[in-house]
Amino acid sequence: MDPEYDYIIAGGGASGLSLAWQLLNSPLKDRKVLIVDADLTPKNDKTWCFWHPGIPPFSDIIHKKWSSIEIGISNDHFSQQVEQYPYYGLRSIDLKQKVLKAIRDHAHFDLLESSVVKFTSLPSEQSALLHTEDATFKASYIFQSCFAPTEIHKSDICYPLKQHFLGWELTIDTPLFDDSTCTLMDFDESFTDGVAFMYILPWRATSGLFEYTVFSDQLLSKEFYEEKIRLYLHNRYNLRPIDYEVTRREYGVIPMQDQPVISWYKPRILNIGTQGGLTKPSTGYTFTRIQNQAKAIVDQLIANGSPEPPSPSNLRFKAYDLWLLHILYNHPAEARQIFHDLFKGNSMDQVFKFLNEDTTLMEDLKIMGSLPYRPFLKALWATRKRLQEI
Repeated sequence: MDPEYDYIIAGGGASGLSLAWQLLNSPLKDRKVLIVDADLTPKNDKTWCFWHPGIPPFSDIIHKKWSSIEIGISNDHFSQQVEQYPYYGLRSIDLKQKVLKAIRDHAHFDLLESSVVKFTSLPSEQSALLHTEDATFKASYIFQSCFAPTEIHKSDICYPLKQHFLGWELTIDTPLFDDSTCTLMDFDESFTDGVAFMYILPWRATSGLFEYTVFSDQLLSKEFYEEKIRLYLHNRYNLRPIDYEVTRREYGVIPMQDQPVISWYKPRILNIGTQGGLTKPSTGYTFTRIQNQAKAIVDQLIANGSPEPPSPSNLRFKAYDLWLLHILYNHPAEARQIFHDLFKGNSMDQVFKFLNEDTTLMEDLKIMGSLPYRPFLKALWATRKRLQEI
């Protein structure tokens, strides 16, 4: 048996490193902690975006902040200012460099670059084991983002939607982009097998990240996404391939599914991040919920020695998510109309507050009143049993 730890964090992505950061900046900073991941090398391979009131998490390494949000629907592009909920872009390479440096500078935190093979729960000993190919480590609690909960089976999911995307980060010679405004959704109405849109994060007037994003249950060839980006750049900006340089590509698949939140992988082994059900089903956003979970885990460890983070959503927001999943999966054309009315009929601050689950019931009803009611009435009836199951 290799050295024992108080806590082991299995997975060095956003959820694992955010939890490590919370521990480093808490009264638990002198506990023995091990962080394990197959590859701990910081890479510029992901961009985490979120909206946030007040001072955002990791405010000193925010790559870009936008106070204007653009929506494109039927060739109509309109933008709104946000005052309470600015939109932030954070590069994974910056967060990893910051947190890993802090870990390496701390005497009680260890890093291990190795693949996690499995976990073993030892409830009688009030501990758990993490197994790599070469060693086994013991801890009072393991926090894992490596494996999906064993209780979740694909056959149990009614709406197996995914948010899948491919993005180009590109540069041009002539200033062309409005870097004060990010494009949250510019809908592609020619796409009928789901909901598709362009998502644009302009870093500067001469550079930005352009992602073709789809909500559907079927992944597409990477050539398809790239052709869509190429066509968009030509149609909107009159850019030809010779006019820009693609400096990197970003590809991802995010679950948007009606699955129950399963907190525990096994006794003493807690699921965190996406594996802990933190991805909001109706949007695919996860980063803010990861920060909330990490803080809740540390607060509970300090208070009573055991973590039991609350569910990321209460019942009414679970219902809203489920209704939209039903519509997205079965009636994508109706979903596009819902997005149109949502952004046209409400301030962006109020939309972000609603999606952040910060609204009151009366505020929810006001937003619902701006949307077509028939799709939601049908969804409410169709999902009534499923809501109880999850």
